[in-house]
Amino acid sequence: MIIFWGALATVFSFFLTWLVRNWALKNKIGLSPSRKRDIHSKPTPRLGGLAIVGTFLLVGIILIGLYADKGPVDFGFPYKALGITIDKRFLGILLATVFISVVMLIDDIKGVKPSYKLLSQIGAALILILTGVGLVYFNNPFGNTIYLDSIKLPIQIGSNVFNLVVWADIILILWVVLLTNATNFIDGLDGLAATLGLIAFVILGVLSYTVGQTATAVLSSVVAGALVGFLPFNLPPAKMFLGDVGSMFIGLMLAITSVISGGKLAALLMVFSLVILNAIYVVIKRIVKGQNPFTTPDQSHLHHRLLRLGLSPRGALFILVACSTVFGLIALLSYGQIKVYLLCLLSVIAFGGFFYLDYKIKRKRGR
Repeated sequence: MIIFWGALATVFSFFLTWLVRNWALKNKIGLSPSRKRDIHSKPTPRLGGLAIVGTFLLVGIILIGLYADKGPVDFGFPYKALGITIDKRFLGILLATVFISVVMLIDDIKGVKPSYKLLSQIGAALILILTGVGLVYFNNPFGNTIYLDSIKLPIQIGSNVFNLVVWADIILILWVVLLTNATNFIDGLDGLAATLGLIAFVILGVLSYTVGQTATAVLSSVVAGALVGFLPFNLPPAKMFLGDVGSMFIGLMLAITSVISGGKLAALLMVFSLVILNAIYVVIKRIVKGQNPFTTPDQSHLHHRLLRLGLSPRGALFILVACSTVFGLIALLSYGQIKVYLLCLLSVIAFGGFFYLDYKIKRKRGR
C-alpha cells in the first residue's frame, strides 16, 4: 500500500512536470535567466516545485476522500472542518504546504524580499504548531528522555484553545527555517536538492515503517514519488528547475517527517549532514567577510567548489549523492550512541573536507 501511493505520486509528478514545463515555456513565465553564478547557460523554467507540490496536494486529496481520518493519513488527531473529517495534523501539513508555496511561487515568478521568505517559513511552522505537529521530546541515547513540554501557554482562538509548548515550538520553528534554507542553498546544481531529498525521504520512510508509523511512511513515500517523477527533467543538463517552491517544500517536508510521530532528527542529520553542514559553513564564511549570510549571491556552496576544481556537473552530483547515500545507510543501520558518535565524526570530516577544498581552489588560482 505504501509503495502504491509512492508510485501514484511518481506518475502524477511526471505528467504535471511535463505540463508545467510546456506551459512555462509557451507563456515565458518563471524562466530562470543565466546569471554569473549559475551553471545553466540558457533560460530554464523554474516552476518544477509547482508540479511537485501539486502532486502532493492531489494525492493528499485522494487519501482524504478515500480514508478521511483513518488508514494511511491517520496521525491520531481526528478533526472535522466544513463537514469533512480529516486528521488535524495532516490538515496542518496541507495548509502549511499551500501557505509557503504561494509565497514562493510569487518569488519564482516576480521575486519577493528575503524577509518575506523568512516570514513565510515561520508562518508555515506556526500553522504546524497550531495543528498539533511538533517535537515534545528527544530520545537521549546517553540517558533519560529529554522532554520539551515544561512550559505551556494556553491561547484561545475563537472557541478553540491551543497550548503553545514553548521550547518544543521554538525548536520546531528553528528546524523548519534551517531545513528550508539548507535545501534552498544547495539548489544550484542540477538534480542535487531533489536527489538528496529523495534519499532522505526513502530513509525516513523505511525507518517509520519499521516502527509501525504507517502515516509518516506514506507521507515520505508520496514526497519521494513526486521527486522521482520530477528528476528526469532535473538531472544534468536540467530541463526544469525546482525553484523556491520546490526547494522550500522539500525542506518543509523533511522538517515535518523527521519530527512527527516521534523524532528522527539524528537520521535526517546523517542523510542531510553535508547539506546542513555546508549551509552552516557558508553562513559562517559570509559573516566573517561582513556579508549577508542568507542573501549574498556567490559561488561558495559545496557544489560550486567541486565544479571549480574541474568536476563536471554530473561528476559533482555523483560525489555528493554517493556521500549522502552512504550517510543514509549508516543512519538506517546504526542506533543509539553509535549514531551520535558517527554524526560527530562525519561533521568533523565534512568541515575538514570544506577547508581542504578551499585550500585546493586557492592553490589552483595561484597557478
